[in-house]
Amino acid sequence: MKILYGVEASYIIQDVPEFMDLIKKETELFDFQQSTFLFEQIAHAEFTRSVLAEAGLFEEFFNLCYIKSGVKGETFYDFAIETDSGFCLFTELLSAFTITGGSAEDIRMAVFQFQEHLVFTAKEEEVPLVYFSELHLKDLIIGIAEAYDIQVSFLDLDK
Repeated sequence: MKILYGVEASYIIQDVPEFMDLIKKETELFDFQQSTFLFEQIAHAEFTRSVLAEAGLFEEFFNLCYIKSGVKGETFYDFAIETDSGFCLFTELLSAFTITGGSAEDIRMAVFQFQEHLVFTAKEEEVPLVYFSELHLKDLIIGIAEAYDIQVSFLDLDK
């Protein structure tokens, strides 16, 4: 997982090719999806934000967690952007956790229960799996873990 920076522009940005050309020329653009510019470097995101703000085309700035592969949950598109190379999840709207202990059967049953509340499950090479749920469901996730006598550990998505 790595952090990307997203700069959302007004939907009319695609009708203004000179802004698209300027941003592509002056930055290292990671990707562009759904009127959102994605960057690996915050300086490039800040430059884009200022250019768009001057033109009255800036909408929002946010941090994203970029993951190359995984499984989308039912509400994925409310909390993430899919690119050609992976998935970008809005960090300020989600909590991420791993399962750190419990019997195999209890873990299997808990994961089954978690499924209806997951936005995304990362399938990166590292183990354990990382699960993403809506931020306001953190207490529910803890309750499910306690009910199945498993341990979960929440990750800090700001780093």
